[in-house]
Amino acid sequence: MIRILAGIGALALLFTVSAHAERDFSGTTASGAYYRIAVPDTWKSGDTLILFQHGLTFEPPGPNPDLGPIETLQLSEGYAIAASSYSQRTWALFTAPDDNAQLLAAFKQQVGTPGAIIPYGGSLGGLIALKLAEDPRFAPVPGVYSACPPAAGARVWDTAIDLRLAYDVVCKGAGNLPTGAAPYPWAYNLDDIPANLTDLLDEAQLLQTLLPLNQCTGVNLPDYLRNGAMVRRLAQLMNLANITSEKFFVTNAGYATYALSDLVRAPDKLDDLSPFSNIGVDYGDATINADIARIQGDPFASLYFHWSSDFRGRIDPATRVISIQTSQDQLVIPANQYVLRQTLPPNQLTSALVNEATPTHCGFTAAEGVAGWEALRTWIASGVQPGVGDVQNECNAAVGAGAAGPCRYDASIVVPTFDSQVRPRPAVSTPTIDASYSGQWFDNARNGEGIALEILAGNKALLYFFTYPPPGAAGKQAWLTAVGDVIGNGIEFSDVQLPALDATGKFVSQHWGRIGITFSDCNEGAMRWDGPSAWGSLEVPLSRITSLQGLGCGIQGGTPPSANAASGAWYDPAEFGSGFVFEQIDTQNVATVWFGFDAGGNPVWLSGVLQQVADGSFGGTLGQGLGPHFGAAYDPAALRFVTQGTLSSTRFQCAGGSAQFSAVPGQPGYITPSLALTRITFPLGLPMCGP
Repeated sequence: MIRILAGIGALALLFTVSAHAERDFSGTTASGAYYRIAVPDTWKSGDTLILFQHGLTFEPPGPNPDLGPIETLQLSEGYAIAASSYSQRTWALFTAPDDNAQLLAAFKQQVGTPGAIIPYGGSLGGLIALKLAEDPRFAPVPGVYSACPPAAGARVWDTAIDLRLAYDVVCKGAGNLPTGAAPYPWAYNLDDIPANLTDLLDEAQLLQTLLPLNQCTGVNLPDYLRNGAMVRRLAQLMNLANITSEKFFVTNAGYATYALSDLVRAPDKLDDLSPFSNIGVDYGDATINADIARIQGDPFASLYFHWSSDFRGRIDPATRVISIQTSQDQLVIPANQYVLRQTLPPNQLTSALVNEATPTHCGFTAAEGVAGWEALRTWIASGVQPGVGDVQNECNAAVGAGAAGPCRYDASIVVPTFDSQVRPRPAVSTPTIDASYSGQWFDNARNGEGIALEILAGNKALLYFFTYPPPGAAGKQAWLTAVGDVIGNGIEFSDVQLPALDATGKFVSQHWGRIGITFSDCNEGAMRWDGPSAWGSLEVPLSRITSLQGLGCGIQGGTPPSANAASGAWYDPAEFGSGFVFEQIDTQNVATVWFGFDAGGNPVWLSGVLQQVADGSFGGTLGQGLGPHFGAAYDPAALRFVTQGTLSSTRFQCAGGSAQFSAVPGQPGYITPSLALTRITFPLGLPMCGP
């Protein structure tokens, strides 16, 4: 999680590489991140671009970001390299993918379009590199080079919160740390974080600011000046955190105070919401178990934190990953490689550790750093996956070419499980989000507003939010839509879109904000939205209104009745920008929402229930909810429901269908009279169309 690969970041390669001419570009992106680009003169559109990712730093974004420790070698091999400073300091995962997307756009504009992208980074940058491979904006990604990544994502911070809370027990009255604002006294207020912090591996810098740590443990004192209580307290805290190096104890204390506080307090991260829970954690120490503060995280903060931080392995099957690790790292512990090995299939990952005698964080020799890169290049070119021995051979070749060694890759190193090194969180009774969660949901106190939710394959979900504009905004209704990620017992919709028609009548949409949904069970949950200033943020409870036929709560296995042919999102290609969400409640009824626009280009939605008629088609009235305003100003008493017309002769034939709409005389007639419908989605659990 530190800024560069500590062992090779400051070293110039000691072996000769071929000379090359180079073009350089720099600037800032819309997010405020700085970027730097280096391009060999031989590079042309269609060639490969390396996106280098730096590690964690407390420094604010600055110009001329580092292009990585093997920049000279990579440029000589014909690769272009680009790097972003990120628009965030410290745990920059909340914005780093977007910062890289803006960097890629700048590269395309100034240089050309790459044919492939290889993300590469160390420490926090190693995790960001992995997450870029999951992001379709960077495809194709033939390979990822990830050095000592905190692959456990959000869970790597459990060590920090445990150490911070245990400190208050062990050091009570013997070096108390400053307290922050309620309800998180264990998190410093932002103003209390020293302004001169840069590198949390700088032990001297940290100890100047963490004076209470020294008062409690004597960690900065020679042995003969430490009293027995100091020695006991230091051993107790180091044992809890599985740390044997006093230097790394100080570094981890820095993360447990300053970095943890920035993560929780900073408005560009979790903004005074904590994702951390330690209810039921066994610390293996009777005193700590009895006296430690037990905290419960905010479910939406936890959802957002995991979405931003976790690598879920959703990469292209053709993407190859090489990850290297130092064997005694006590900051980003080797057990992160265990997590990575559990996340990716063996044929996509070569995970290699160097056997070090003294603990370092990412302390590779120059030759070891080159070896992982060259092994990845060979794998991409040949399709033959290297083993740890092959990486060691690449290292020996680099030493032979003049790079500083030694070479210490060792296939015999056994990587421990993550839970054996970081106190596991007890299993909680959270629901598994499956096909049964598709349906309509609403807040009982906000009748007339709600969501249509579809759980899709691949841990994805589709959301339509049918609501109203905020006070003062144009139009009488509003609807939002998004595709999100299922994460644990929640769904994160990070890119909610607000649709509109432009002056020419063309459908457009813009980023509106984010929505998170968590569930307590199959029928109850909660939703939080964070939209533009005019829309604001709010948390509301959710209750189920409908479920899809054959997919209700508790229904396991079996195939839904073939009559469930309606459920999904549909549209008429001739009416792009409008469409339907149909939900087959049972063989006789289909819950229906139509979304589109009025003559002025303002969003409109209609809803109703269609019933099966004698000829097997479905029909029923659709009405328009009017009156309330979005957000805290919502008044269900203002709701009135106006019938707008009848949808009839509605037929569904798996992937295609048809319908007729007749407007009530005097009403706008929003929907085209004759519709040829095409299916957009198949909710999870429904049979796909056959051949």
